[in-house]
Amino acid sequence: MKPIDHDDVIPQLAEHLRPLFESSPDGIYIWLDETHWACNEKFAGMFGHSVAEFKSSPWTLQRMVYEDDQEQFAWNYGNRVHALAFPVTFRFRGLHRDGSTIPMETEMIPLTYGGHTIAYHFVRRVNA
Repeated sequence: MKPIDHDDVIPQLAEHLRPLFESSPDGIYIWLDETHWACNEKFAGMFGHSVAEFKSSPWTLQRMVYEDDQEQFAWNYGNRVHALAFPVTFRFRGLHRDGSTIPMETEMIPLTYGGHTIAYHFVRRVNA
């Protein structure tokens, strides 16, 4: 595949995955960096936001993952996914817009698209 411009990779991949975004029972998001990412409505709604609200301010990790779980979340991304080592499944406490925490699980899957490493996440609520 021919390399895709950094600013274009997420919109192109999100369009390609649109049928999955719209029909998945899980929340889904794809992540290139803090500025370049996309999610489905189900994902945003799990945290009490619309997609537009979620994307309107920076620091996505800090807004969606409880503070004590952010280091583990970032470590799994940096050492497993970004390094293209392998997919990883783990639990974390999500942070709802109202300040409550939500027990969640994610499958973080490394994906290369257009010459970029993307983190492809399936996220769901779990029983605590």
